[in-house]
Amino acid sequence: MKKGIACALVCVLFAICSFSAFAQEEERKGGHTKSNITYQMAPIYKVFDSTDMYVVLYQKNGAKLGTVTIPKKWAKWQKDTPRKLTIRELPPKLSPFVTVVQKDGEFLKVMLTVPLSKTNSMWGIVSNTKVDTTEPESITLELR
Repeated sequence: MKKGIACALVCVLFAICSFSAFAQEEERKGGHTKSNITYQMAPIYKVFDSTDMYVVLYQKNGAKLGTVTIPKKWAKWQKDTPRKLTIRELPPKLSPFVTVVQKDGEFLKVMLTVPLSKTNSMWGIVSNTKVDTTEPESITLELR
């Protein structure tokens, strides 16, 4: 009997809380707000490591291949400037991917979600003489 009353009390409290949350959402016009942050994502085939840059080979629509170079110094902490590059550990059962984040149409940051072990076959090495070492201002993925 006590369990039944406790269960009923919990259900009533849950209903009241969910109703008040629903009422708060209804107060906003349309219930949606438009975000000023957009992102592009693409699967990664290979990441080549050089002295100053990462060269990322990613998949475009269809069977096409895209290339983007990312300065390594974007991942380093600098006073008064946010990092432009984040390298994240790849979760199990996922394929590596690159994400480019833009805020108000301007480049904000790039994220590489890859295996962190450089012994993984997804990583490679390229000579610094073969890479264009000019630092780009921003990165966009050409997906078509």
